Amino acid sequence: MSFTPSDEEQKYFQQREKEKREQIRKNLTDAAEELQESRKVADTVGTDKDEVVQRLRALGFDGDTARVFDLMPLVFVAWADGSVSIRERRSIMKIVEQRGIESGSHASQLVETLLEREPSPAFLDETLALLREIVGMSGERADDIVGLSVQVAEASGGLLGLVGDKVSTEERDLIQHIADQLGEKAQSAFHKRFDD
Repeated sequence: MSFTPSDEEQKYFQQREKEKREQIRKNLTDAAEELQESRKVADTVGTDKDEVVQRLRALGFDGDTARVFDLMPLVFVAWADGSVSIRERRSIMKIVEQRGIESGSHASQLVETLLEREPSPAFLDETLALLREIVGMSGERADDIVGLSVQVAEASGGLLGLVGDKVSTEERDLIQHIADQLGEKAQSAFHKRFDD
């Protein structure tokens, strides 16, 4: 005696097969999009190291937000004394704008979000470790990062931003930590600025 499925059962099995095929197509599409996004991140930060790209992705950076990854030290410096001044915020957002990053883009929104609430120490540590891997080896951009960090620190320093040392002790210490993480060119830029 053979079993013959009813029309209803056949429809059910056909529907299940159709759903399985749809899931396969979705998985393939998702995998392709993930690879494209990883390639965008790699191209943006200038690395061919898959491990670095995956760590960036794990931190929440994508092809668009990776455009501001090397500006994260500026955010940390702005928070060094416990709050971000209006001048520091303006200084950072002006740098973002000068990069050609349009207001309202994910990259711009990421920076604005991090200026609203202080990033965690873990985010700072992981960001600096990755930044060291990306720019530390060649030293490219390392001195620029230190220079921009100083620029942000000076934005609201001194009495009314005019008189006195424009960089607080907390900011200076953090900039030195950033320079130490980024290697010789960054350290040289730090000492050139602060030892003169």
